[in-house]
Amino acid sequence: MALSACLRRDARQAYLQNVVVAGLRALGFNEQADKSVHFSYEIVALTPRCAAELGYTLSDEDAKKPYVEVSGRKGLGVKADDLLDRLESAALAEVAERHPELPAAERKAIAHAIAIGALRYFLLKFTRTAIIAFDFKDALSFEGETGPYCQYAVVRARNIFRKLTEQQPDFDLSSLEQVDQKSAATLFSGAEGNGLWELVMLAGSLGMQIEAAVGAQEPAFIAKYAFQLAQAFNLFYHHHRVLTEEDASKKKFLLQLSRLVEVQLVAALGLLGIEAPEKM
Repeated sequence: MALSACLRRDARQAYLQNVVVAGLRALGFNEQADKSVHFSYEIVALTPRCAAELGYTLSDEDAKKPYVEVSGRKGLGVKADDLLDRLESAALAEVAERHPELPAAERKAIAHAIAIGALRYFLLKFTRTAIIAFDFKDALSFEGETGPYCQYAVVRARNIFRKLTEQQPDFDLSSLEQVDQKSAATLFSGAEGNGLWELVMLAGSLGMQIEAAVGAQEPAFIAKYAFQLAQAFNLFYHHHRVLTEEDASKKKFLLQLSRLVEVQLVAALGLLGIEAPEKM
């Protein structure tokens, strides 16, 4: 049985991948050649700031460029482990400042999840035709289109339910599975209706985004979706005091919507290989 081979190499390797396919055909492996896919993407480079932080000495000319190409021949390269270690060290400092009460092992686990999320999201948020100029500060930011920003939206959603169970230890989360259509219709027709409906529609469109990403071979579609959902939820979070809402039916709907967003955002990040930690 012939299996397809998806070879992930940057655009500069296109000629070599064509040679591989031609070699397969010359050897009589036509079916395997037909199933060989070069998953091509543009180069991954470093910002001059990032290169300097990694200890590389740049010329005045390179220091003024928007990015510096990684080149093994020039001795300008980055080991994945070194990159993750630096990201994790920076994330750990942030977590330690925010949560000094947590055990060291838990702080380290959170920092590791943030570092992985930051790196994966940064590399996947660009379309395959865009040059990626990696930068530590940009990747680890808790603001803007970053992995930590998306992860923090999940943490916010989970904090709602953590506080809810602290207030009501016997609260059953499964009670949120059934939506009261009459109450929902009332809320959608009110002054806040458009914003709530847009969030519902966005949260429910993950399947469509997955189909589009697979069809176009663009993981960036999922990354963009995760950011947009996180952004929309953060706006919702600031506009609604979910736990102090006095209208019982409205409160339940807001909780249900928060739960939907949490589930969909965790799923989207999971497709990118990004874990959502409990705290950040």
